[in-house]
Amino acid sequence: MSSIENLATLFTKFPGIGTRQAKRFVYFLLAQNPRFVESLIHEIEELKSSIMRCDSCYRFFPRRNDNSTCDICGGEADPSILLVVEKDTDFENIHRGGSWKGRYFILGGVVPVLESDPASRIRIKELILRIEHGASEGLSEVVLALSANPEGDVTREYIIKILGSKATELGITITTLGRGLSTGSELEYSDADTLKHALKNRG
Repeated sequence: MSSIENLATLFTKFPGIGTRQAKRFVYFLLAQNPRFVESLIHEIEELKSSIMRCDSCYRFFPRRNDNSTCDICGGEADPSILLVVEKDTDFENIHRGGSWKGRYFILGGVVPVLESDPASRIRIKELILRIEHGASEGLSEVVLALSANPEGDVTREYIIKILGSKATELGITITTLGRGLSTGSELEYSDADTLKHALKNRG
């Protein structure tokens, strides 16, 4: 295959990018001046060296010295409430709205319908450890903030099933987002007011 085909194949690995759009990306790059392409290469390299994953909530954040905990987990966020979301873009959307004052946990995915090995799809073991650790810091509520679609429903039910007895043992309540999110809606694209009502009416 040519370099065009090889790069287009790599672009199709991006979420929501099909073959036609991937080809458009390649031809766009070919039409740019060398400085633009050099800048793009530089920023991609910088991304891998300057961004790290928090060892507490698993979100990506800018590297600062050797600190492996992000500013939210290590800052003044309320340790008594923990919001569990699927991915970093969900976190960014909620955090930007300013409605949530607690801490976060990134699942890293969702459980597909009819999945035979749910534990391989999300950070369920890490979530259990996070909750156990949080209990010693006064954690009292875990909010499952997942998209209102079939995969989100399956994931929510699986987590409740796995965490149920452990949460009860630790005196932690598990809640889910309330009204405000319509069926089939992606959390990543929900507006600030919708998220605010969903968080307020959780149950």
